[in-house]
Amino acid sequence: MDPAARTAAEWLRLWLDSRTGLRPRTRVGYAEHIDRYLTPYLGGVVLEELTPGLVRQAFEQIASCTTSSGERLSPTTVQRVRATLRAALNTAVSERLLPSNPARGLHLEPAVGARPVVWTDQAVAEWTHGGERPAVAVWTVAQTRAFLDFVSGHRLYALFHLMVMTGLRRGEAVGVRWEDIDLVKGTVRIARQLQTGRGGLVELAPKSAASRRMVALDHTTTGVLRRHQWHQQKEAQARGQEWNPRGFVFTGVRGGPLAPERLSRLFRKLNTESGLPPVRLHDLRHGVATLALAAGVELKVVQAMLGHASIVLTADTYASVLPEVAREAAERTAWLVLRDAGRVRRCAQARRGRRGVDPARAHPGPISAAPCLR
Repeated sequence: MDPAARTAAEWLRLWLDSRTGLRPRTRVGYAEHIDRYLTPYLGGVVLEELTPGLVRQAFEQIASCTTSSGERLSPTTVQRVRATLRAALNTAVSERLLPSNPARGLHLEPAVGARPVVWTDQAVAEWTHGGERPAVAVWTVAQTRAFLDFVSGHRLYALFHLMVMTGLRRGEAVGVRWEDIDLVKGTVRIARQLQTGRGGLVELAPKSAASRRMVALDHTTTGVLRRHQWHQQKEAQARGQEWNPRGFVFTGVRGGPLAPERLSRLFRKLNTESGLPPVRLHDLRHGVATLALAAGVELKVVQAMLGHASIVLTADTYASVLPEVAREAAERTAWLVLRDAGRVRRCAQARRGRRGVDPARAHPGPISAAPCLR
């Protein structure tokens, strides 16, 4: 077939098939962008006839698409679709099928990253009375404790406990093996993750160099993992199998590895049954960061714990804090500014009194016993 006669849809599929090194989730995302958005609005155009105008018209239509839940596509999703198209057309340019990339200069509505919203009493009340659910929401300390209490009898309680306390990604959590955990030193090594590929579950390296990390465990979490290990050994014996000391820490009922998507479905079910406001499984990770910062943990330490490549990402994502922490910060700021206000007021009153100025107009700060500075 003449390369110049290929349609955009044919090229996009050929391009995706040639990307053999993609991670499974990345491939699924590209395929969804191509099948759901790019092919319907650009697929019939001959590749060499693609122009910036046609691309712009297509994205005006894509931006008005709705999701399965009836919501309009977010600017972030539209940006990602454009990134897929640009990558595919960059390859076409490098192979001399196009003189330039017609998607390069496309301007879209900027994507605004969603920041975690804490499920305060006010947020819960607004959501209960028909308000919108936040895109990213985290539980308060009391809500987090209530969830752990609710799932305390579940066979995978240790998994949820570990995610709540360490902020592991779901693929990292289900990919942990017993050889990665040191129950004496209290550490867990993140050396792999599980993802669902075309042929089933696959083991992959962590998503970045920063994601390959050693996470410290508190004494309670270490004890929870010890009990989980004991129960796992009993389960293996009940199945007539020998427990594998190098196997996965968290498994299905029959001893096989857990798929990340299956874990997410289980979490949604437990979240609903608990009666707590809804959060995603990944939001437990956001909650860990928020609670750690609330506990006074330094931002750099939180970055290392979560495996972020940049501290800027950590700071930008977790700018929101728990209300009680914000109030404490406000009180500390007020104390810093006003702690000597009484002393300053008395000195100002004395000076104004000598000049005939009404001392009642001085700043009404707290009274201090400190002497005036001369």
